[in-house]
Formats: sequence, structure tokens, C-alpha cells
Amino acid sequence: MKVKRFPYGVLIEDILVIADLHLGYEDALRERGIELPYEQYPWIKKEILRYLGECTPELLVLNGDIKHEFGGALSQEWREVLDLIRSVKKEGVRLEVVRGNHDNFLIPILLKEGISIRDPYLLINEVMFFHGHKDLLAIPDGVKLIVMGHEHPAIAIRDEIGGSLKFKAFLEGEYMDIKLMVVPAISPLAPGTDLLKVGKDGLLSPLLRRSDLDRFVVYIVDEEIGIEKLGPLEIVKKAVGSL
Repeated sequence: MKVKRFPYGVLIEDILVIADLHLGYEDALRERGIELPYEQYPWIKKEILRYLGECTPELLVLNGDIKHEFGGALSQEWREVLDLIRSVKKEGVRLEVVRGNHDNFLIPILLKEGISIRDPYLLINEVMFFHGHKDLLAIPDGVKLIVMGHEHPAIAIRDEIGGSLKFKAFLEGEYMDIKLMVVPAISPLAPGTDLLKVGKDGLLSPLLRRSDLDRFVVYIVDEEIGIEKLGPLEIVKKAVGSL
């Protein structure tokens, strides 16, 4: 199975997977009295279109948390989700959407463009695309790879003078003897769960809480150096702890 990683997505055969866009985040923050410029969506759109241009996939899977607000559909969410769908269609790429825990009230937006939502997962051949917030006690027969988001994995590394850099990360390991890949959040406003600090009970995903996370291989994402393989999480913890 051919896999190509992008900074905030992954190409599996001819399927591009992106997770955790959290469109509408700025308006959600404004309702809480926090003012941010509307810079997230233009950046996300540019990044996704760049990936589409580089790998020309047949299908784009938005793997959950397309929008941000739980309690409704904000006007910003309507605008940005519809614009993204139409932009992807212009590229001649089919689109599938998997429901995430933030995707309440997403269905009416999708129906404007004739798109249905997959809940709790999308199954294509041997690959299951699953957001990661729900508990899956049984996996369909024949699944060889699970691709999920939700956790927003990250690694924070401190330097010798006390500064800290946080890198978003891919995780690759196993769940119930099935390969499991966790994709970093594409949203620049979602910094992520620091895997070096959180214990197993503090993880968001039920699947990861039942997995041997220390054996998962970590790939960190950096805008300048690209994607770097660090190795198993247990080794990364030891290496960072010795700094």
C-alpha cells in the first residue's frame, strides 16, 4: 500500500486524507470575546489545493472536525465549508466527509452541494477512515489500515535555556493487530496534545487509550525541514528527557 505524507495530510494510494480543519474557529472565539484575524481558512485552502496539485488524487477524504462550533453552524462555517467543497470540485476531485465530534449541524451545509456524511467511518477496500472520537469495539473484517485524526498529536521539545518548540506529528502503530495511522490537525489554531506530557488516561481517542502508544512511531512536522521520523515514542521520551 503506497503512502506519501504531506505536512498535514497523507496520500494512501490515490486517496488524500485531511483531518481536523476546525473551520469557523475565529467566529467561535469571537463569541467568547477573543478577536483573531480571519487567516486560518485561506491558509488551509491553499495547503489543500497544493497537495491536490502535487499528487492529483481521485478522492479527498475530510476525516472529521471540518467545522468547529458544537452548538450550531456559524455563518463563517457555512461560507468556508461551501467554498472548500466548491474549490475541490473545480479540481476534479471527488470528496467524502467523515463525521467528527465537532461536526454537529454540518449535514445541512453538505447537502447544499449534494454531499452526504459518513458516520462513524468510511470503508474503502482495506482502509477505514475514522475520525477517532468514538469507541470501536469491533472492526469490520478485512480492514488492514485505520486512518484517524481527533487526537491532534504533537511533541514539545525544550531547549537548554528553557524555551519550547511544539511540533505536530504523525503517529503510526497498531490497534488490535491492525495498522493505525494518526494524522496531525491541519488547523493552525489546533496546537495539539503533547504526547510527552499526557498519560494514557489523558488521551482523547478510545482507540489510542487501548493501544501501546509507546511503540507508535513518531514523525514530526516542521514547515522548514518537512517531515522527520523520530522513532518509537518510548525512545523519543528518553531522548527528550535527557536534554
